[in-house]
Amino acid sequence: MSKEAPLASSISHTTDEIQDKKGKKPKAPSVSVFRLFRFATFKERLMICIAIICSAGTGALQPVSILIYGSFISTLTSSLGDTSDLVNTTLPLIHTMVYMGTASLVAAYVSTCLWILTGESQTRRIRSMYLKSVLHQDMSWFDQSKEGSLNTRLASDTQLIQDGISEKAGLLISFFAQFVGGFVIAFVKGWQMALVLLVAVPLLGVSGAMMAKFLTKFSKESQDAFAESGTIAEQAFHSIRTVYSFTLQKRFSDRYNHKLEAACRSGVKGGYALGIGFAFFMFFLFGTFGLSLWFGSKLVTEGHMTGPSVFIVFLAMMLGCMSFVKLPPNLSAVSSARAAAYNVFQVIDRVPEINVDSSDGLMPDTIQGSLQFKNVSFSYPTRPDLKIIHDLNLQVAAGSTVAFVGSSGSGKSTVIQLIQRFYDASSGVISLDGHAVKDLNVKWLRQQMGIVSQQPTLFNATIRENVLMGVDKEVSEQDIIAACKEANCHTFISQLPQGYSTIVGDDGGMLSGGQRQRIAIARAILKNPSILLLDEATSALDTQSERLVQNALDKASKNRTTIVVAHRLSTIVNADLIVVLDHGSIVEKGTHRQLIELGGAYADLVEKQVIHTDMAKEDTNEELLLQEKSEIQQHIHESDKSSAAFHHQDDDDTKHLSIELHDHAAVEDAHTLELIKQKRLEAELSKKKAPVWRVFWHMRPEWNYLALGVIGAAVSGCIFPLYAYSFSHVVSLLSIPGQDVQPAPLGGTNLYAFIFLIIGIGAFLGSGCQFMAFEICGQKYSKRLRGQVFAAYLKQEVAFFDENSIGALTTSLAVNAGNVNEMITKVWGDVSNLCITVIVALIVAFTHSWAITLVTLCMSPFLVASTAYEFYLQRGFEDNTKVANAQSSQVAGEAIRQVRTVAALNKQQYFQDRYFEASAHPHKLAVRKAYLSSIGSACSKGISIYTNAIAFFAGVHFIKSGMITFQDMFTSMTVIMTASEAAGRSTTFVATFTKAKMAAIACFEILDRQTKIDPELEGFEPPRQNIQGDVDFKNIGFAYPTRMDAPVFNGSFNLHGKAGQSIALVGPSGCGKSTTIGMLQRWYDPLQGAACLDEQDVKNYSLYNLRSHMAIVTQEPTLFDLSIADNIRFGVDEKESITQGQIEDACRSANIHEFITSLPDGYDTFVGANGSQLSGGQKQRIAIARALIRQPKVLLLDEATSALDSDSERLVQEALDNVLQEGGRTTITIAHRLSTIQNADMICVIDEGRVVEQGTHYELLALNGRYTTLNLQK
Repeated sequence: MSKEAPLASSISHTTDEIQDKKGKKPKAPSVSVFRLFRFATFKERLMICIAIICSAGTGALQPVSILIYGSFISTLTSSLGDTSDLVNTTLPLIHTMVYMGTASLVAAYVSTCLWILTGESQTRRIRSMYLKSVLHQDMSWFDQSKEGSLNTRLASDTQLIQDGISEKAGLLISFFAQFVGGFVIAFVKGWQMALVLLVAVPLLGVSGAMMAKFLTKFSKESQDAFAESGTIAEQAFHSIRTVYSFTLQKRFSDRYNHKLEAACRSGVKGGYALGIGFAFFMFFLFGTFGLSLWFGSKLVTEGHMTGPSVFIVFLAMMLGCMSFVKLPPNLSAVSSARAAAYNVFQVIDRVPEINVDSSDGLMPDTIQGSLQFKNVSFSYPTRPDLKIIHDLNLQVAAGSTVAFVGSSGSGKSTVIQLIQRFYDASSGVISLDGHAVKDLNVKWLRQQMGIVSQQPTLFNATIRENVLMGVDKEVSEQDIIAACKEANCHTFISQLPQGYSTIVGDDGGMLSGGQRQRIAIARAILKNPSILLLDEATSALDTQSERLVQNALDKASKNRTTIVVAHRLSTIVNADLIVVLDHGSIVEKGTHRQLIELGGAYADLVEKQVIHTDMAKEDTNEELLLQEKSEIQQHIHESDKSSAAFHHQDDDDTKHLSIELHDHAAVEDAHTLELIKQKRLEAELSKKKAPVWRVFWHMRPEWNYLALGVIGAAVSGCIFPLYAYSFSHVVSLLSIPGQDVQPAPLGGTNLYAFIFLIIGIGAFLGSGCQFMAFEICGQKYSKRLRGQVFAAYLKQEVAFFDENSIGALTTSLAVNAGNVNEMITKVWGDVSNLCITVIVALIVAFTHSWAITLVTLCMSPFLVASTAYEFYLQRGFEDNTKVANAQSSQVAGEAIRQVRTVAALNKQQYFQDRYFEASAHPHKLAVRKAYLSSIGSACSKGISIYTNAIAFFAGVHFIKSGMITFQDMFTSMTVIMTASEAAGRSTTFVATFTKAKMAAIACFEILDRQTKIDPELEGFEPPRQNIQGDVDFKNIGFAYPTRMDAPVFNGSFNLHGKAGQSIALVGPSGCGKSTTIGMLQRWYDPLQGAACLDEQDVKNYSLYNLRSHMAIVTQEPTLFDLSIADNIRFGVDEKESITQGQIEDACRSANIHEFITSLPDGYDTFVGANGSQLSGGQKQRIAIARALIRQPKVLLLDEATSALDSDSERLVQEALDNVLQEGGRTTITIAHRLSTIQNADMICVIDEGRVVEQGTHYELLALNGRYTTLNLQK
């Protein structure tokens, strides 16, 4: 429903606008950690408590196991002199290790399983509540919000929240428990040495805290920029025909890339913060290790500690400090979740001023339907300085029909929105049956009303479901059919292969405008409301349909209050009261006869709409109108049978009623169809391999960062094996009796303390380079990939967008490129690091003891098997979940995009339920994932401890047999333990790799897709001055790609238009009028024959050149969320220099200049998403100005003046006629309002897929054929 208000420049608040008085930017807002879990149920909180305990237990078991290892070393070294009883003394300790491994396995399984279960359930609930809150907001909130941003936040921000409250939260707790446990054990076993190691804590804490702070800040900035880029992408996808017609692909790509650049800058800053912070972290860590080992050896020399005690304290503190190494990625996830939750929870917590969900307010048992406006004034909240309604006083009697007429922007549709309480009056009172509407329950109030708007909205569901959205009670199939018959849509519905089970597509886009409007009327009729609101309810109908539907509306209006907004005055002749508005004030009111006799503004409007049937008869008065009406009724009665032929084919845009699955004869609803598609797609995805090498090759521009990251990862990979080697030698020196601990400044433990300092420097350089380089590399690649994927989308043919929902495309664009980024930032670095760690560890281990190394490696297949099992399950679940989530995204995106219709129908709960139902399948997959994939993760942890137990057991026997020494065994063991721990880490990035793999497949599929109508294909490119404008359609055969069984043209459609001619196409809905424009523009190609421009098949032209010679104005004009001037500027190629004077000239021609200059911001006024800040007529005139400034050789007008009032229509029509004559342009006009085409050089009547009559207006009247019938019906 259009707003009759020119509103607002940009409403969005920039960061600069919310800076404090000192000019400092505020801290990035976020919620507390506890608030992240605010939507958990009592049962889930219990599960979370258990998960916390198990996560903490998993983490604490690691430092506790060090006590066992210490005891083992103590027992072993004390028995080296007599090894006869070595096995018996160490066996109980080995048994204890096995028990601890089992405990770790069970705790890891329970914690991982519960975190996934609770995280998934909470996120599903948060998404549902977010959608609920969005759908229940008042319209003023939407005026200030961007729909695309809301959709992006629902897709990406809630995913960030899920990351922060599920597995990564468990890992955070586990590592924190490991940190605490390690410190407690260290202080108990040797507080002096622990105090020295404690120096590392503040250093590590400060570096970690600063790192988290900056990561949170830059993450918030990046998320906001991505949300804005999502808005741009959604605008482009939703208006793809307009984007293609005006060749706006580069402009939108540039706008999109500009926002990506801002996100990338924040991401790169985050990369620097991560790299520098982690570098200092590692340096402090290993520097402290070196200091503590030196101090520990001093304590052993002085007799304050034993060697095994130093081992326990050091290893416990090391494990505690090393937990910090693993914290940043998980801490970053929680930080990002807190920042994302702030935005999401703000929306959830917002209580709208007009709350449809509230039970407050009166709900009378009966309703008469009388309305009163008393001193009502109104300004839209976003522009309080601009009054739309001025001191309106009006009484509407119960059961009467009141019509509002007037120029565009006069406030007609605003009156309807005030009655519905989309907004509250700024002053004055609107009453229903004596009750102020503010005192009535909002939901009850809207239940009493039925509405049909100028641009009717249908949802991506079946025709049956769309009709049923008008009612809240159960109705029979016969009731649905009866309503559709009344609305004159039953015939075309029954001709569809799936009948009432046909899915209408996004925004009803698979039906023509007339068909959509008739289904919307059926929806209103079925509701049987007490108050009927008709906002240009028949504007999109052809004359035959309009007559039949108008009769139905006249019947529906009886005995109920009806408010009509109309430009077609023939539809309101019988109204009880006609109110003429001008700039929000009543200038005339009365019946049709009274206002005609008054001879004022209404009489002028009537005269402008008279269709001249005789050149000599141009007088228009009431008697002539009444006489014509009588003749029409008589003629129609005689021609009812013959005119039935007009309804053989009911849709030129019966576009793609999407039943491509013909083997399923009866698809019950959209959800069923989606599930069928899901199953097929799941089977295809499961067979595909991860395109790792292609990603690598695609990253060529980032190879320098990648190389630096790999070098850093390689250096980092050497760090821990070298640390293990040095540490094992220190322990051997301290534990074996008779060793000289500190023989020289650079001997004994002193040497190894110095080596630890060197290791710290290496860790500083390696870790800093690894994290910084990979993060920057990932951000830059993600930005570039996103831009390429978006550009690839904008190369696809229109049919691609018919087959893929806007919500799914937007969500895929928002998520996939970021996930491919994680393949680099989180997987490549870890894999490089892991490989180097394992290689170096194996070399050191084999050098010291091949036997111990082989024994340990015998357990590797089990570790690899558990990791592979987890990987396999993760891969399957991610594949299926991605497909399943696309449907829920589509449902949410559609509901948000059409929120006014959702609010008018009181269908908020319906869409909440539908969204919740759509998310049931992904939720079920996540539950299975929780139970099954947790097995692999848990086994990995248990097997690591089992491996150590077996290695200790073998080592004892090897020492007893004299094969190896304690130092060889302990060095090999320590190094292999380090390698095992690194291998165990591989399970943490299996899920990340799986997501990245699926995202990469999706991205490369669209990059590789060969579009059927290639915009980059070379072709004929004549300069503009050489184009004449001859248009030919030769033996056209055509069917929409998703409706090959329902051809629009069967090979016999022929039409020739000469250069400079004005050609009008008329006929019933579905005859193929709009299809001709689609073929000229090459939105679609004919299956047979050729569409030609200047005797050249349009296929021979380069696509950009072809469209550059044309301009289009559609029935439902599309404007973008830019200023008025920029919207008009979008009519020409960005390379052309357009002056402000040229823009104003175009606006004068379109009769919009005076209106624009009356706005406070003039041409710099922002029009809002989809032009929501303007009325329908204002949007239409700006769209006409955009077309005129293009100076096209062929002008395509698809109901271009349908949204205009009579006065504006006349002025614009005259302007168009003058411009066309002066410029020698060819114009093709599609019209239902025959008054707009009387002066056309050639009028073609299309029916049954061919031209059945053609000639001038008067030539066709003389034929007394089908055109005459259409004319008389008007």
